[in-house]
Amino acid sequence: MQVEELYSIARREFAEDLIFEVDDKPVTLSIKGLLLARAEKKGYNFSFFEVTETETVLAVQMKGFIVYIGIESDEELDDEEYAEVGKALLEHLAPKIALLITKAEKGYTGRAEVLLDDGMSAEMKEFLYSVLIRHRQGKSPYEQTEVA
Repeated sequence: MQVEELYSIARREFAEDLIFEVDDKPVTLSIKGLLLARAEKKGYNFSFFEVTETETVLAVQMKGFIVYIGIESDEELDDEEYAEVGKALLEHLAPKIALLITKAEKGYTGRAEVLLDDGMSAEMKEFLYSVLIRHRQGKSPYEQTEVA
């Protein structure tokens, strides 16, 4: 399995704008970036990281991989809207993430790759590329702080 196949899946499956309805109001989300990285654990988990007021990264971990999806919204969402959109986003993206990871399991040997950069903002690029570097160095992608 070639890395080019993963790039192709990322462009075909993830480079899109999604429209969700929240409180009878349309909310447009654009997928701007995607990073695939190996994880130390095989469990399932997901997290949201706020990059800016209108940019978020959804990280989904499964089967020994983490998929980071950079998402830009057309407007800032409040906490209630964020929860509703997050649930719908996970439901929509789960099959696409599973497809990508299934293909990666069949022969991807790298530590991490940015598979999609579709006009990411400087802040989003900084976030995703710092995560990429940490994965490639074998470090945890999350900031660790010590308790005083």
